[in-house]
Amino acid sequence: MNLRIRKLSEEPGTDEHEGGYDGVNSVWAVLKRADLAAFSSRIFRVEPGGHTPMHSHDREHVAVVIRGTCRVECGAEAEEGGEGCIITIPSNVDHRFSNPGGDRLVLLVMNLYVDTSKTVKASPDPA
Repeated sequence: MNLRIRKLSEEPGTDEHEGGYDGVNSVWAVLKRADLAAFSSRIFRVEPGGHTPMHSHDREHVAVVIRGTCRVECGAEAEEGGEGCIITIPSNVDHRFSNPGGDRLVLLVMNLYVDTSKTVKASPDPA
């Protein structure tokens, strides 16, 4: 049997201290695997007032706010989203996540490594 259940509350995670992180602890949701080269996922636990650094990279993010309020700065835009919000950040755009609220922010961040040689059908816009 390959089923494995982990409790987030029991995962110590890693406190992120370098490169502009403040008040952020991260837990790898998808543990390192030799057969996964094009996907990774972490859960950020961000204390009130905490944030990731402003940065960019060649992968897309899809993030889901599990608990709390997330402020996202992306390029010249800044917005806040609460529990259940899905946030998409394109590749190569400066961005950062921060916690403007009074409670801990829990954010699932999935990293998508896009292969530009492949075409996918666009999803219809929800009206």
